Parts: sequence; C-alpha cells; structure tokens
Amino acid sequence: MASASCPPSTLDSLPFDVFYQIATLLDDRDCIHLSRTNRAIHELMQSDLIARKTVESVLAHSKEGRAAVAAQSGYRKAVGHRFDIHEAIATASPYAAAMLAYAVDFVYHQGILCYRVGHEMRLLNVHRGACQEQVLNLYEVIPRLDTGLQESLVPDPADRVQLLHYSNGIVVFRLEGIDGQVDKVVAIDMAPQQTRRKRLLLQRPIPSDVPVIVRHSRSYLWYAIFMETLGSQGTWLCCGVDLATGETIQFHLDHAAGGELGQTLCFDIHQDHFYAISTQVSSEEDERFSSFYHWACYAPRQKARKWSGRLWRREHREGPINEMWTDLSIRKDETTGRPMIIESLKITEQLILNPYPHLQNYKPNTPKGTSKPPTWSDDSEDEDSGPSKDPVIGQTYDHRPEKRLRRNYHPEHELGDDPNERQEFIHAYTKHHSYDLASSTFVDLVNDPTPHSDGVRVRDRLRLRTVSRKRKCPIDEEGIAGEDGLLFLPTQIDTNGLPVKNSEERFVSRGVHMWPSEDAPAELHHLLCPDKRSGTVNTIADERSLIYSISCPGLPAGHKALILISFDPTLHIPTLTPLRSLQTPGSLGNAFPVAVPTPKASSGGLIRQSDPLYQAINRGYWLR
Repeated sequence: MASASCPPSTLDSLPFDVFYQIATLLDDRDCIHLSRTNRAIHELMQSDLIARKTVESVLAHSKEGRAAVAAQSGYRKAVGHRFDIHEAIATASPYAAAMLAYAVDFVYHQGILCYRVGHEMRLLNVHRGACQEQVLNLYEVIPRLDTGLQESLVPDPADRVQLLHYSNGIVVFRLEGIDGQVDKVVAIDMAPQQTRRKRLLLQRPIPSDVPVIVRHSRSYLWYAIFMETLGSQGTWLCCGVDLATGETIQFHLDHAAGGELGQTLCFDIHQDHFYAISTQVSSEEDERFSSFYHWACYAPRQKARKWSGRLWRREHREGPINEMWTDLSIRKDETTGRPMIIESLKITEQLILNPYPHLQNYKPNTPKGTSKPPTWSDDSEDEDSGPSKDPVIGQTYDHRPEKRLRRNYHPEHELGDDPNERQEFIHAYTKHHSYDLASSTFVDLVNDPTPHSDGVRVRDRLRLRTVSRKRKCPIDEEGIAGEDGLLFLPTQIDTNGLPVKNSEERFVSRGVHMWPSEDAPAELHHLLCPDKRSGTVNTIADERSLIYSISCPGLPAGHKALILISFDPTLHIPTLTPLRSLQTPGSLGNAFPVAVPTPKASSGGLIRQSDPLYQAINRGYWLR
C-alpha cells in the first residue's frame, strides 16, 4: 500500500524515455516554453535526441532544419533560432535595420538581393551578411544580345533592363527591344564557372508592353505572358523551358482569363512543376452560393501532363469582400514541405486568413513511365480533405468541406475586441500587407505620419504593425465551452461519427504590436523613411526579412534606397552599429546624409566580385 506522504509525480521526475515521448509530441514553440519552466526540465530539454526529433517532425523544411539535418548536428540551435525569428516577427521586434543599397530595380528571393544600380546588376547574400557582391556589367552583356543592331542606335543598356526573378544562382530579366524589335526574356547563370554549364541560359522573344511573370529553378524555367484577345478578357500564355536542352512546352491557362496577379491569380513552382491558382468564377450557375480556388498543375518536359481541380474557398453569405485588401499567394509549409494556398481577405469588419494546407488532396497513381506531380499528399483526417479517387491524368478533382478548422483560418481581430486598440490604417497608408505562416502573424508596413512641433507640417513615418496569435491552453479555464477546468472537446464530427482531429484547438490573439516606438531615436525614423514623403514603396518579404525601396534625397536619378528590416538574430552585417538610446525622440526635421558611392566600371569579364554598397553607405543599426 502506497504511503500517504508519497509526493506526487511531476513532469521532471519522469523517467527520460517517458519524458522523451511527451516532449517529442510538441512543436518547436512548446519545446522552448517547456524548457523555461524550471531548471530540471531545462536540463532535460537540452537532449539532442529531443531536439533532433523536433527538427525532423516540425522544422524539416525550414532553412535551419535543412542545415541541421544535412550536418547531422546543431538541432538545438536550429530550434532556438527559428523560435527567436518567430517571436521577433510576432511581436514586431526586429534585430536590425539597415540601408543595404540604392537601386533602380530589385528582386529578393532565397535570401539573395538582386538589384540594378547604374549599369551594373548586383547580387548580395543578405541572410549570410556577405562581405562581397557579385557584379554583372550590363555594358558587356547587352551588346551581345543586340545582334544586328547598329551600336550608334542602341540607347543605354541599363535603361532597357527590368528584373523579373532570381533563384538558385540564376537571374532573369526583361530586355526592352529597340528599333522595332520585340522584348526578350533573358536568363543569366551567375554561378561560378565550375558549377555551371554556360552563362547565357535563355533568350526568348516576348511581345512588348505585356505583363510577364517568371518562376524558375536550377533546371527548369516557366514564364507566363498575358495576351489580350478581341472579344474576351484575354488569356495567359505559359511556356516551360528545360534549361539544359532548350526543350519547350506551351499552353494557355484554364480558369485564368484576365485576373489580377496577387489578388485573384497567382503562380509558383514546386519541384519544377508549375502551379496556377485562380479565384475567378468559371460558371456563375455553379458558384452562385460558394466560391472555389481553381488550381492547375503542369509537369515539366511533358506537354500533355496536366492536373487540375478546385478547392472550396468560402460561402458568399460570409460577407462582401473588400478587394483592395485581398492577397493571394502560394507558400511552402516549413513543417510538411507542401505548397499552401494563402489568401488574406477583408470581409466586412474582419480581415481573415484563409489557408489551405495543400493543393492536392490525393495520392498520385499515375501510370508507370509518366510524369507526375510532386508526391505530397494528405493522410490526415482534416475535414478539408474530402473523399476523392486516385486521379487519372487530365481529370478534375473537386473538394468542398462544410466547415474550416480553426487552425485553417485566422481572424486578425477576435469578435468583442476593443476597436480602439486595433490601431488600424487605411489601405492608402498601408505600404505592405502580408501573412507570415510560420509565426501566425499579420505583418504590415504602414505610414504613420508624425506632426512637427509646430503642429502644422507633417513628416511621413514608416512603422511595422503586427498582429499574431497563439494556441490557447487546452484546458477550458474560463468555462467558455462548458464546465471550467475540463479539456476543450472536438467541435466537429466526420462522416464516420468520429471526432475530427485538431477540431478541439482554440487560439487567442497576442494583440497589436507597433515598431518603432513613439519615442524611438530620430536616426531610426530617418533610416526607415529618409525623405519627408514616403511616396511609392515596393516591398518583398521572406521568412526572416522585409526589404523595401523608398525615395531618398541625394541619390542618382531614378534610384531609391533599399531598406532591410531583419528579424534574424544571427544576421552578420559588419557595418551595423548599436542604436543609441535616447530618453526623448530627436528632431525629425532633416534627413541624415547618405554617402552615395559611384559604381566602378567592371573589369575582368562579365562578372566580378566587389565590396557591397552597404559598406560605402554605412547606415544601419543593431536594435537589441
């Protein structure tokens, strides 16, 4: 018989094998929080076995997770690193801000900033804080593409280049035609000689003055051109090119007539397969009460290989949509590695996220020897996964759930929240609006002007605004759903009468966070908004950074400053200095001086190494 004085079992008193089974069921955020409960549990959570399991099950497709798995070490560091990034985003607490460069045009992908300044195209590895940039001399490249033209008739090559995309060491740009010639899509391999086949990978003619989007990998490139046609809304003509052989496939997109890129239509690639998502109505009769995501997948190197279908999006009775706030994109889930449809919608008074965890809810069962889409499929009992048969190539699949799981939508504000605490901004003052999937955070870059001391003149001021959420305690402590002190019960039942997995989850808002604070030093405000008026601001964000272009006094004509806001504590840019602490904000009357380096003429071939422009500009701060 057990003694009445026997102390109760606690989590840190469990045998390690039992503790391991519990800890490995948690995600990275819960692991960090658990490790901070007391010293004994902290010591237990230092186990590489637990950290490795967490990385493999939760972070396997993140940048940190892939590095740890490849090295077979550094698992605890990977978990902590991702947690720090997520917290910095969720609480609007970046680690650094800097002016990286100035440019006419820029793209940012895979942590690489590609920008054009003067007659040079430059590549900077932002994630690694590179101390060298690759520089491509356009004066050397463009004349080789302008075959048959008299040199005296050719304008400045730099003025004819528009950056389109960067990925895996390859830069793609549009070259404007002259003297009656059509434009060209040009792909240049910037990789070192020992890792590339040739420098010029592609040059294809395209009509002038038509929209074009490009997505590519190291081996395959897709580009889509919008073609206007008489008597219709127009259509998207898509071309896929094998960069090794030049083999090309070409097709017109279904369910994508017209459409606004990033609003009702988006494109992306996954494992070289091309995906198109559209929310446009294909049949008013069929979609009188519901709307759907229409998706299509095209296989590389296989002209006839296509998969398509639709996923339920929303019911019209949920309310009218404010189209100005709609943002549609395809993102990769860092946990599963699957593409996800992410759409932000403003419906009447609420801005919600409407994500779907995959583009295909089936297991491909294509005939032997045929090309098939990436082999990610759904084995869960998520209610968004309706029953479907194994597909046949060309068949259409329709999935229409009746309800969403709470984890699959995110209202920016919960019902009952105080509107005065939302700190909302109108669309005209919102320069950037996105959703960070990994940290469950809405991220806005807003113009929040501050009046001068005379109360009359106003200067623009850019600030971050984030709204995040976290999982609620699984114990119903407040008696929301029934008797307090009990676990929340599943709220959905499947067709077999069984509880739907994860339907018991509840979430709670972490509130609105703004940065910089009202009393931040004037130097920081001047860095984020160098001019008195912000003007047009172009932004690109990834999982740890936000980069935007903004007007800045003293720059060459047509150039704008490129500002980095980094949420990565491991960023290494040597010119950053600690932001000095001030008790009161400084004067915002004058912009700080900006050193404007003159790009040197390239030498030694098409591509050379150069000191990065951020060294000459020397304007950036460590924030904490």
